[in-house]
Amino acid sequence: MKLWKKTLIAFIALLILVIIQARNPEIKGPFRGVIGNFVNPFVYYTEKTFSFFSDIWSGYINLVDVRRQNDRLKQANGELMLENSLLREQVKEHGRIARLLKFKNYSDLDFVPASVVGRNVKGYLKFIVIDRGSRDGIKRQDPVISYNGLVGMVREVYADSAEVEVVLSPASNVSVMNNRTRTVGIVRGNGHGSMAVDFYDRLDNVKKGDTMVTSGLGGVYPKGLVVGYVSDVKTAETGLFKIMTLNSKVRFEKLENVLVIRQR
Repeated sequence: MKLWKKTLIAFIALLILVIIQARNPEIKGPFRGVIGNFVNPFVYYTEKTFSFFSDIWSGYINLVDVRRQNDRLKQANGELMLENSLLREQVKEHGRIARLLKFKNYSDLDFVPASVVGRNVKGYLKFIVIDRGSRDGIKRQDPVISYNGLVGMVREVYADSAEVEVVLSPASNVSVMNNRTRTVGIVRGNGHGSMAVDFYDRLDNVKKGDTMVTSGLGGVYPKGLVVGYVSDVKTAETGLFKIMTLNSKVRFEKLENVLVIRQR
């Protein structure tokens, strides 16, 4: 390339740099004069480039640190939520047990508190499993109650657990008495989530809402335990007995704590 062409290109490049610096007052650098006009734009844009990538890297590092902090906060928050949930459940558990123990204080019967650890109240044979057994003095035919009424009777006993047949089971038979009229009958589960009353005198003036309690006959259940409330009454055209249905206030599908009455 001829000398004059090289000189022209160098002049044009220098002119462009001078124009760039003149039009952009932000461009500053350590050099002054003609050399500064030529060198400072390179210094300025090099610094801007390094600054740009440095900011990106710093932002990335900060983002990673923020994510780590968020992960730690999420973990701590999860642990607090779990602890809070367990504490709330303990408060509820203490409330249920306190209500049972309050019921116990009004009776001289020998009670053993127990927790429900298994249940089958949807099938034909309805029962629950409790966490008390022969080591706690539990025996077959021990009555089981909640603060809402009679639950059932211990059917099978193991060392540390027991199976309780609930009153909703069709195989259950409980001698009951109308708390108002003192007329007796036999209660069994009807297979539909409630109870039927057999052998109840058709001449008795039973009404919806009457309370049925254990009669004490048969020697299995203590007298006076609430079994259920009359929800339906029919008088058959023939026969000696009324057709009655009882509902219990015990929520068997959600039962968690019970009292076992140990036979003396």
